[in-house]
Amino acid sequence: MRPSLPGRSMALASVVLVATMGLVAACSSPAGTNPATGPATATVSATSETVALGTNNPPQGDCTTNTSEAATSVGSVVLDLTTDSSQAQVQLQQGSPNMTYGVFLQQVPGSCPQPAANAGTLTTDATGHGQASTSVPRQPGATTFFVQLVPAGADAPTFTSDRITAAPGE
Repeated sequence: MRPSLPGRSMALASVVLVATMGLVAACSSPAGTNPATGPATATVSATSETVALGTNNPPQGDCTTNTSEAATSVGSVVLDLTTDSSQAQVQLQQGSPNMTYGVFLQQVPGSCPQPAANAGTLTTDATGHGQASTSVPRQPGATTFFVQLVPAGADAPTFTSDRITAAPGE
């Protein structure tokens, strides 16, 4: 028969319990998360999607009509949503030459229509090619996201991306 060592058994049980809890926390934590300190970054990407950019535009100020590009696109947009921001990487291949476009990152409901370009500008070269990367704060409750390029001059077309949808705060 072994002698009973209550203090030693309790210490060993505590070590096993702490080690097991650490292993469970490490295994159940999302990638990029440290169980002791929390997320590695403040935001976690929830949605990233590439959509067409084209000339199928809703009427000015219409934030509810879900347009989808039926014609050949003039470029593309990568929309990347995090819990804190709406980001866009815009590639325009067939814009007006040497034109500056206001970049509008629209979020519905929340910040649509924008009264002015909220995400900077995109300027094309002599062949009508241009690109821009931009980010705006994500609006609470927004579920639909798209980009509009509005020219500085009235004689150039406006371009609108297809829309993506995501759960609020996703």
